[in-house]
Amino acid sequence: MNYITQIKGFWMLHEKQELNATDTALYFYLLEICNSANWVNPFKRNTAKIMADLKISRSSLERSRKRLRSAGIIKYKSVNGTANTTYQLTDLEATFRDRFKGDEQGAEQGIDQSIDKGADQLNKNNKPKPKQAVVVGCEQAFAFYAETRNNRLIKDRWRLDNNQVRDLFRTFYDSKIDLGDLDNKTIEEIARNFYYWLPKHLAAKQKEKSSAKKERSAAVNHHQPQRGFAAAIKFTGVTMREDI
Repeated sequence: MNYITQIKGFWMLHEKQELNATDTALYFYLLEICNSANWVNPFKRNTAKIMADLKISRSSLERSRKRLRSAGIIKYKSVNGTANTTYQLTDLEATFRDRFKGDEQGAEQGIDQSIDKGADQLNKNNKPKPKQAVVVGCEQAFAFYAETRNNRLIKDRWRLDNNQVRDLFRTFYDSKIDLGDLDNKTIEEIARNFYYWLPKHLAAKQKEKSSAKKERSAAVNHHQPQRGFAAAIKFTGVTMREDI
């Protein structure tokens, strides 16, 4: 099984099936578990841990598993009284082998045609290249990152909980995708970029808070009343003069 091929195959099925965000997150979660285990397939996963990691209820998990099974994407088997469920991911490369092969052949033909036209023709219009499609969505990318060792290191260092990390990841993803920085990035590259981005972002936020605190403190000190003789003179507006 190939990671990128599985992702491409999933989105092909996603177009035809009515899969929601929870279904998508669950699949990419299971895909990463399988990848981390060197593609041991089938594999087992604790049901309670899945619910905790994805922050979903048991009923939501069961509904998503059934939809993924109906779509032909996974198979699973649970035994009453046991905490683990056995999952098996469908080899989507085998399912869409003809489709992938056709895409590769089309790409090769396109390259040959471009070469035949020559470099001068390619530069004639001088048009900017269109942005490449983002391979991985925000929820899928976060589900992958949440399982990495880097996530645990970041949470311990900055004392963040899962919800805070999720919000920060969404901020990172939205800002980077607007700039086109995530175009054609793999899920591993997105997770690694977030790991390097997060400390800089948090440090900048702390600096902003510190500066704002200093400004408020300075403003308070500026408006504090004067004391003693200087304050009395300012208050009464008295002008000292000699009596006639």
